[in-house]
Amino acid sequence: MRRKIQGVIIIFVFIITIGILGMHIFDLKTGTTALAPAINYSKVTEILLGKVEAHNYQRMGFTKGFLQFSPDSQYLAIGTDNGEIVMLNNKGKILWKKSIGLGKIAAMEFARNSRYLLIGETSQQGYLLCLDTGSGQEQWRQASVAELGVDIQEKTYPGMVSVRTDNKGHIYAVGQRYIKNADGHNEYRGRIYKFDENGTRLAIFPEDHNFDAWVSWVSVDEQGEKIVFGTANWDAVKTSLYTDNMYCLNSNLEKMWSAYLAPIHPYQNTTMRSSPEIDNQGKYVAGIASDGRCFLYDGRTGQELWQRTVSQPQKIAGVYMNANGSNVQIANEHFIFTTGNTYNRANWQLPTPVEHPSSNSVFVFDLQGKLVNRHRFGGMIEQIATNKQEVVTAIGRNVRTKDPGVHGLYILSLPDLQSVDYLATIGPCVGSAISIDGRYIAGVEAPLQLDDGQIIGEYKVILLEKK
Repeated sequence: MRRKIQGVIIIFVFIITIGILGMHIFDLKTGTTALAPAINYSKVTEILLGKVEAHNYQRMGFTKGFLQFSPDSQYLAIGTDNGEIVMLNNKGKILWKKSIGLGKIAAMEFARNSRYLLIGETSQQGYLLCLDTGSGQEQWRQASVAELGVDIQEKTYPGMVSVRTDNKGHIYAVGQRYIKNADGHNEYRGRIYKFDENGTRLAIFPEDHNFDAWVSWVSVDEQGEKIVFGTANWDAVKTSLYTDNMYCLNSNLEKMWSAYLAPIHPYQNTTMRSSPEIDNQGKYVAGIASDGRCFLYDGRTGQELWQRTVSQPQKIAGVYMNANGSNVQIANEHFIFTTGNTYNRANWQLPTPVEHPSSNSVFVFDLQGKLVNRHRFGGMIEQIATNKQEVVTAIGRNVRTKDPGVHGLYILSLPDLQSVDYLATIGPCVGSAISIDGRYIAGVEAPLQLDDGQIIGEYKVILLEKK
């Protein structure tokens, strides 16, 4: 009985503490907004994407769905957890389907002229594939195994894990191989590649060795003059050649500047998973760290312009809990950051007794670092997509409340984050996309196994058109 009373007291103290923290950090009244069913969009098509395992609430990782409209708004590409690419036109017609084989899709990006689709995959060769948008015919492929190596017995495969393009037809890709050794230490191998549209390799960074740090993201301005990426290292006692957390390269993949972000307590390192991001003109670099800090840098000099905290770790009963920083987007000199589900740092797979007040939220800051608005959702922000006027969020599971009623595709206006529309999904929504002209949006739903064993939802893509 005493233990139960102590447990209740701990949870009560935690709720009060993070409530006060939330009011301290944000001078805005925010919360989950109840939205009406979609009224501004009509359904173009709904297509099943094959069978996948129905995961439950006991794991943080979940089914993926890569989703992107072409820059000319004529095509929608879907990458599935089964390693299949599906290409639709904006009328919902399937133009082609293609399996990438034994590899697993890790990245997907259209060329800026919409003629080609680039696919990064993880496999024994770690390929970057270029496919014709209209036909699906393979144009070329480039492997990363020569630089990154492979160990089939240990299943440590190379992969092209992030791909971006510029207006000149150049392609930039991150090659990565992550090795967790039996003694517990981590090993990293990584490169940044630059190709032309014919698949010819133009440059590589570093030239004669691999990164000894984890790299999973790359961003480039529209002219290909600045390329930015972030690094991390989870072996705190290991000395890395690449100790900075963020790097900016020129068009020849030569270092222009780098920045070090000192870790904050209780973390031993600074990690960025889906950032940094550079704007089209190369003026600003925005990023968000897993520890809840977001920041803006001058893209030309590497000078920090501002840094803000959107989620701060709290220690309750000896365990730190936080809502990890995840995504970043840039739109019209406004900077959009997101946080995910609350996690337990002692064992991030275990659910937490309460939710952090900064969890599952979108934040918009202006150029001066002022918080414009914040919108909190009832579930995990799996993916965001933006144009200049709107942000579309795919909302998946809430591992704490386990409420399937929060699943769906939410459309908010920019920069004020006002509710525009909402499409409910039965299963978690794990992918979102919006066309540049704002006429089309799309989402991917995945199946979910409830605690009683029931499976809800399907693995499918939904395409909507504005009325």
